[in-house]
Amino acid sequence: MYIALTCVHLGLGLSYFIKLKTNQLIPVLIYGLFSVAMLSSIWAVWGRINIEFHLFLLALNGLIYASNKKQIHQIYQDFVGDLKALSVLIKVLLAVVTMLIIAQCATAPFVIDNETYYIQTIKWLNEYGLVKGLANLHISLGQISGWHILQSAFSFSFLHQNFNDLSGFCLLIGNTFAFLKLHEYFKTHQIADLLMGLFPVANVLFFQLISAPSPDIPVYVLSFMLFYYLMQHLKSEDIAHFHFMALLGFFILFVKITAFALILIPLLVLTLHFKKWSNQLLPIGFLGLLTLILFVTKNAITSGLPLFPLTHLRLPVDFAVPLSSAEFYFNSGKMCLFFVTPQEYQSMSFLQIALRWLFASKISGLINVSTVLILLMSPIFIYKFHHKKELWFIYGVSVIEFALLLLSSPVYRYFIYLTLFWGFFIVICLIQNQKFISGVYAISVMATAFVLFFPLNFDGLTQNKLISQNSPFSFKNVIFPHKNSKLQTTYKVVQNRNLKYNAPVQSEFFWANGDGNLPCVNQEQIDYFEQTLGVVPQMRGANLSDGFYTKSTPKQ
Repeated sequence: MYIALTCVHLGLGLSYFIKLKTNQLIPVLIYGLFSVAMLSSIWAVWGRINIEFHLFLLALNGLIYASNKKQIHQIYQDFVGDLKALSVLIKVLLAVVTMLIIAQCATAPFVIDNETYYIQTIKWLNEYGLVKGLANLHISLGQISGWHILQSAFSFSFLHQNFNDLSGFCLLIGNTFAFLKLHEYFKTHQIADLLMGLFPVANVLFFQLISAPSPDIPVYVLSFMLFYYLMQHLKSEDIAHFHFMALLGFFILFVKITAFALILIPLLVLTLHFKKWSNQLLPIGFLGLLTLILFVTKNAITSGLPLFPLTHLRLPVDFAVPLSSAEFYFNSGKMCLFFVTPQEYQSMSFLQIALRWLFASKISGLINVSTVLILLMSPIFIYKFHHKKELWFIYGVSVIEFALLLLSSPVYRYFIYLTLFWGFFIVICLIQNQKFISGVYAISVMATAFVLFFPLNFDGLTQNKLISQNSPFSFKNVIFPHKNSKLQTTYKVVQNRNLKYNAPVQSEFFWANGDGNLPCVNQEQIDYFEQTLGVVPQMRGANLSDGFYTKSTPKQ
């Protein structure tokens, strides 16, 4: 509730800045999340995101509320009116999904990356802000997402250590917007409303990501909203819709740079109406420039690579990550993503590697094949059922995005929102019966609840033992949320020259850190880098806030 109130107040403030007054709650909440992300990113350059930041945020909340009481109350009244207008079925579904989201957020995190760098990234932000050369300690810490910065602003570490579920709040926003649009579809029968309205059908998948601050969830929510607004307002000359689409695009890139192609959508809208809007673009242009500056700044500070994960531009600073470490990290990661060994990666052609990826075992291969088939079939359904420019453009952007991911990071988590969007499109081209839609919703809610409350074994879906079982809800989580890590890890203190760090006693996997005290890194990783690459992280000064650099050592 506090996050929602804060987002309404700051979102309203941002809407005034870009000269867009709106009483719609969902856009205002998105504006608010973006505002806090920008403010906390600026703050992190100079200091930690802790109680001091919240005192500033609290004062800003009070100032905006005091000067905009009437409009803030109107936003709430309009939203309550929208909820009252929903059918009984949709009201029940929304209420149930809301409670399920809250319950899921209190369970153990499921995402492996949470144990690798999510927890540690947010800890560093809460205690020190952006730290120079942090990626030298663990290169994954150079992947600080705008979503992790935003999560650090809402983790309330000075109150409790287990509030780490901003993705659940984001999914609730997406579900609420979807239910409102589903209600509109039953009145207008517009395809855009139904495509957005089907978003909650995939909750059984989304729920596995929301008990950790996964940047994938905001990408799913914001991309579906971006597609919806393009379908509804491509030809609209109202600049308000463009402002919202542009902000969605900026936000997506700041959260996850791998979704780069989605920025083409607001650029298309701008191209169509540039002459009419040319004298009104300064505020939104400023936000775009600010997003770019903060993206480059956070990368430059933490890794010395302004365009991280790209290594082509490296700053001449002592804390810049050495190319040997970066190349090892990205090359080994890419081989894992393509399901090949280092020897196979060197000897196989691109086509052979692509086929290995496409026909991978279990759920990865199933989703990969499904995605390719859906993208191949979608043009047929667009041409036959909805031959419109908006859909063709979304399809073109989807293909570009998928191709870029296939060349760099072909993880199904990164592109599954495209699979879902076009899968939903194909289904609704064939079936739009209201009873069918209601039945699909009912099955989805029941499946989501079943996975949430009952322990399940996923060995048939994945070979990864760390995610082979779900994290069911426990009654004690009604009062106390599960700790931020699902691992039962104990730590030891290790000294390596001037670096004293906490290391897991028993390593779960090579890159694992868990929830250890700062600084925390796997000893196996430190020793391997020193022995094979001849590099070891060291402190730049007497304090952790001074950051880290990489010292060259003799290879063993």
